[in-house]
Amino acid sequence: MKHRLTFLAALAAAISIPAAAEEAPDRGALMQWGYTLAGNAESDLPLINLRAPLCLLVAADDPEFAAKVGKRIIANAREAGVRTKRGKCRPNAVIAFAPDAQGQLLEVREKTGRVYGSLYASQLDRLLETEREGFAFQLHDFQSADRPRGLVDNSSARADMAAALVVVDAASAEGLTVVQLADYATLRLLAPTGDLRTLPANADAQATTTILTLLRDREAAPAEMTRFDRAYLESLYSLGRGPQAKRVMARASKIALADEGM
Repeated sequence: MKHRLTFLAALAAAISIPAAAEEAPDRGALMQWGYTLAGNAESDLPLINLRAPLCLLVAADDPEFAAKVGKRIIANAREAGVRTKRGKCRPNAVIAFAPDAQGQLLEVREKTGRVYGSLYASQLDRLLETEREGFAFQLHDFQSADRPRGLVDNSSARADMAAALVVVDAASAEGLTVVQLADYATLRLLAPTGDLRTLPANADAQATTTILTLLRDREAAPAEMTRFDRAYLESLYSLGRGPQAKRVMARASKIALADEGM
């Protein structure tokens, strides 16, 4: 199956900012937080993950900046147990830094009727209701356990993540560190994440901090992925293909609390 990659590139800067403090909630609260981060996931439903080896492309005007972001994302992916491609490969994950990201995505939609493979205009419209600075697209690839790919697309078929694209508005990226931007992109490329502006307004004041708030509130955002961010990503890829949300969150909460020493 061929997927056309659409990406936009522009300048992004990297300047250090202070980290936000973290406190750990109890395990039940962490699991509920995990469902929220994953887009209000239902506990009994599977979460998609990238089963093919990661082939990453970072689109930015500054090659040195792009290389640093890419190196960090690859390191994060390997730490989480995601297989990665070496050398030349066809990208299945792209992060692009674009001037006026919203406007350019709208232009692409008007010209082609879709953005990034099978993600159509209506999906972009929904994203634009809650997103302004960063946009994440994940292309699902349905495949049944007992029938060839392309013959079924129903409740008995499992969905893998075939490819992913993150577009960050270049102006919104200014003043953020390479680590912050790479960690934000890592989570949004490799894991299901919700509409970021719908996260609870008081989330930043709790132990349930996340790098996903980076573009929403840079002053309160952490300096890198939090314990639970990493635990979520690692759990998503350690439990096989399309693991149940409740299994992922149960494991992630256990790891996060163990890392906290509780």
